[in-house]
Amino acid sequence: MEAKTTSPQQTIKLAQQLAKSLKAGDVVALFGDLGAGKTVFVSGLAKSLGVKNRVTSPTFVFLKIYKGRDFSINHIDLYRGEKITDFKDLGLDEIFTKNDITIIEWAQRLEDKLPKKRIDVVFKKIDEKTRRIKIISY
Repeated sequence: MEAKTTSPQQTIKLAQQLAKSLKAGDVVALFGDLGAGKTVFVSGLAKSLGVKNRVTSPTFVFLKIYKGRDFSINHIDLYRGEKITDFKDLGLDEIFTKNDITIIEWAQRLEDKLPKKRIDVVFKKIDEKTRRIKIISY
């Protein structure tokens, strides 16, 4: 599926559509440059999954866990990491096998460690307002 959004509200609406199909154990890997809309998308996903708290990127701590309606949401942000060894203490193997939903911003930094069964969301910033967002399920 591919969509073009021209506002944060449209990006959130797209995320809410995806959230309807998510189930425990799913991994959503977000790819895209700085300012492409990844965190806006995550906030839309989280809200649709029942998270009441404000969602912000865990840039300096790598991982935040939010309580949703039916399960927890693991929100990982890999922006500050340089190499795979920077993420070894996150316990990715345990996170990926949990019955939670895991959402990873800057997933390109972990690409060869990502589970094969996942949903990729690729963001392309067209201009200040416009984003092309492609959702691919594996």
